[in-house]
Amino acid sequence: MLTRFSDFNDWPSFGFADFGRAPTAHAQLRRELERLFGEVETSAAVAPLGFDDDGSNFVLRADVPGLTDSDFDITVAGNTVTLRGERKVEVPEGYSTHRRERSAVKFAKSYQLPARVDADKVTATLKHGVLTLTLPKVAEAQPRQISVKAA
Repeated sequence: MLTRFSDFNDWPSFGFADFGRAPTAHAQLRRELERLFGEVETSAAVAPLGFDDDGSNFVLRADVPGLTDSDFDITVAGNTVTLRGERKVEVPEGYSTHRRERSAVKFAKSYQLPARVDADKVTATLKHGVLTLTLPKVAEAQPRQISVKAA
């Protein structure tokens, strides 16, 4: 819930006497903003991604703007895939930094898949800042179509 404030002077002061009282609208707003920005800061370190299952493959898509194919280290073992990446921000020679809002990012995350994959057939492509990882399931993990015969 957000409440409109008309003046900073309308905000209540907080002191030890305020402990135990119901939180004010200002305190609730402040807590929500801290929670929101805290989530943004922690989630920025890991690439936002999604997993899909098309029956015979798991497909991982991760948003990784600013990274190139050489910035990744991807490993697959059994039913675990580990994605590591790093974006380095370097100042060109002869320049100095005035302001930097893009920071260097380094991340590593492992994901348990619901079935084993064939590590020899895994493919990874990077296009327009989206990493697509296709992880084929091993034959015994793929769904089988069973035909029914009339007796």
